Formats: sequence, C-alpha cells, structure tokens
Amino acid sequence: MAAQAAQLQKWAVAELGLGMKKWTLMAVWLATMASVAQGAQGFEQQYGSHAHGVAQLDLVLDRSSLLLQLRSPAINLLGFEHRARSEAELSAVKAMVRLLQQPDKIIDIAAVAGCTLQSVEVEQALLAPVAGPAIVAEHEHEHEHEHEHEHEHEHEAQTNHRPDAEAVRSHADVDVSYEYYCTAAEKLDSISVTLFTHFPGFETLDVRLITPHVQRALTLDSHHTEIGLR
Repeated sequence: MAAQAAQLQKWAVAELGLGMKKWTLMAVWLATMASVAQGAQGFEQQYGSHAHGVAQLDLVLDRSSLLLQLRSPAINLLGFEHRARSEAELSAVKAMVRLLQQPDKIIDIAAVAGCTLQSVEVEQALLAPVAGPAIVAEHEHEHEHEHEHEHEHEHEAQTNHRPDAEAVRSHADVDVSYEYYCTAAEKLDSISVTLFTHFPGFETLDVRLITPHVQRALTLDSHHTEIGLR
C-alpha cells in the first residue's frame, strides 16, 4: 500500500502538475480512486485519456479547504491545440488564460460557504510560437558568428526552423487549479459549473469528487451542471 501511494504521488506531481501542498489534499482522492482503478497504472490510463469535447474535473473538499483541478484538451477551449502561430491565435490563448483566471466564470460557489480564493494556476504550452527564419538567423548570429562559416549558418537555420516536437504536438492539454479557503464549508451543498456557457467546445465534463459526505464520479453537460456535494 505504501509503495502504491508513493507511485500515485509521483504520477500526480509529474502528470497533473500538483505541488506538494496540493498533493496533501488530492492524495485523499487518489487513494480512493486507487481502490477502484486497482493500481496507479489503471488510474493513469483512466485519467490520462485525451478526447475532444471531454474534460476532467477533480474536486476535493477537506475541512476548510476546497481544491478543484480541471484538465481539458486545448481544442475544447480554443478550437485548436497547436502552439499559437498568428496574432489572432496569440490573442485567443491570452483571452482564454484571462478567463480561466476568473473562477467565477467557470464555477459558481454559494456565498454562504464563505469561500475565499487562495490561488489560481493555469498551465498551458500554447504561448510559444515557433521561431521564423529571421528569428532563428538572428539567434545564431548572436551566439555563433565567431565560430561558424556562412554555409554552416544556413544549414543550422534550416534545421532549427523545423518545429520541435512540443510545437507540433497535436494533443495539448490545459490544466487549471483553484484553491479556496472556506469559513463555513459545512454549508456548501453543491457547486454549479458554468464553463459550458463560455466554452461551447465542451460536450461533457467528467467529475470526480470527494467530500466529508460523499465520494463519487458523475458526468456533466450543458443541461446538467450541478455537482452535489452530499
């Protein structure tokens, strides 16, 4: 059991991007899911699927701490999932990040629970457009002009102009986490998801939640947006 927990922790930090602080909360959920998935490998296969129109939301309510972690293919949020290549795509990614940084646009938490946002993290790899020939040539000129001949510059410029594996990756995900401190978490009966309104690319949202009252999984869509916490 200890070895399995360590394996789950290692996977969560590497794949979900959870720091140790957030791991202490999410560990409860992972431990619960482990018994269902029958090991870290099964859990990884279940959670790591990448399907357009589908996203995952993990929710943990532990005493006064509320943690939500959203993972979605970028195409659900943007309509594309390659690195931004044009000004229009750059603007679209930046607008997406700004929207995701406003959790009240994504979820609706009843004020009676007294939940205060403590942190927001949005992780994506779409804001690094591939360098064009001019940029590559300038970079090489600054660092190699004293050591390379002209034909070597041309060869390396052509090589470096090829998009790297990260740039052409066709299955980019966006990871978002919200952490709240709630003064009256016991009064929180449900949470509504509002992201379907802002991101029509979502078809379904697979939710996995654990609270002091319930541990379960459910699927939401634009017509069913309520997460019951009891």
